[in-house]
Amino acid sequence: MRKIVLILLILMIFTVGYQTSNASDYLAYQEIVFVYDGARLLEDYSDDEYELYYGKMSGRRFWGWKTFTAQDSEPVEFIKETLFIIKNDGDTAISQEFQFGQKETIKKQYGVSGTLGLKGKGSEKTFELGLEEKLQFEASATSTTVIDESVEIKVMIDPGTQVIVQVHGEGKVSNGVARYYRFFKEVKKGGWEVFVVTTEYFSLVKERL
Repeated sequence: MRKIVLILLILMIFTVGYQTSNASDYLAYQEIVFVYDGARLLEDYSDDEYELYYGKMSGRRFWGWKTFTAQDSEPVEFIKETLFIIKNDGDTAISQEFQFGQKETIKKQYGVSGTLGLKGKGSEKTFELGLEEKLQFEASATSTTVIDESVEIKVMIDPGTQVIVQVHGEGKVSNGVARYYRFFKEVKKGGWEVFVVTTEYFSLVKERL
């Protein structure tokens, strides 16, 4: 199968900040694939894995967090969404123009399970009770807004071919479990996850049907 791939690099992040988005945003991505075998998202943890990771945090604390990191900045590749699929089942070529604009993109997203929680709204959402500070992530990110910049592309869709336009990207995932104590009593328990987008771009693929 012959393919012509045109990739427009949009956003690369190596900036410092603590902007976030809704915890469930990345779970709605079309596809997330870890680069290395064995890594997984928090939502894919089994009950046995939870118990194993909880066992790594022996003892209690008078006050504050006990944490365990199962995956630290594991690289992922993702398809965020498919924007267009245009098929040419006819006998003549079709000329199609695409215009790609840019908008605000949130780079750091959070997920929790059990009785762990999130605080804040919209792009200010983060973990409750200072959990992120306890975890001390090196990976940081910010939201970026690019205004009045766009790219126009003209593509000939030959008979018997199709064009697929998607939003692709790369990122890093860290996750694990945590317990929170007050006066030696466990009051919070569950899983935590941080999804950081490092690159996001449009992918335009022309292929034969």
